[in-house]
Amino acid sequence: MEQAASIIVSKMLSADLISENEIKQYNYGVQVLLEKFVSYVILFGLAWFLHCLLEVALFFVSFSIIRKYSGGVHCKSFGSCLFISTAVSFSGIAFFPLAEKMLLTYQGLVIMSIVIVVVIGAINNPNIEWSDCEYKRVRRLSRMSALFETSVLLLLIVRHVPIRIRFYISYGIVICAISMLFEIRKKGGIAHEEC
Repeated sequence: MEQAASIIVSKMLSADLISENEIKQYNYGVQVLLEKFVSYVILFGLAWFLHCLLEVALFFVSFSIIRKYSGGVHCKSFGSCLFISTAVSFSGIAFFPLAEKMLLTYQGLVIMSIVIVVVIGAINNPNIEWSDCEYKRVRRLSRMSALFETSVLLLLIVRHVPIRIRFYISYGIVICAISMLFEIRKKGGIAHEEC
């Protein structure tokens, strides 16, 4: 991806769209956009091929809303991130029959996950390095996102929406909480940062 980003940025420089001192920033930005694009194409292409587009989309949206602010485990390379993200996105399909059989246990896991996200708020991963003020802001946004998704889940329960739909939304919250716990374990605890 770095090479492709570098080629695109070189063409932008040649076309006088950017200046020499912006090359580093644009290389990074273009690389991130390319990686996201490739990830989405692979993830949703595979979901379409396997006839589970709705399931993967519900999980992905739910997970992404909280994950954007909560932090958690981050991979060091694009390849490992792509592999793990794809595996996690499709893992819900394997776990759904088990969750359906053990519904009360799964619902308890969802409640615990919501509590984890709301209590912890966010994890400042070294790959992100939020400032103290950013950290305070993302903690609040992470909590608000978790509470928003909880409200959506409660509304879906009241409206008697099928368990399959509710599962993939709630599974996004569960995976966010697990990711946060893995990062806490890796760091050896929670750093209490204040603005």
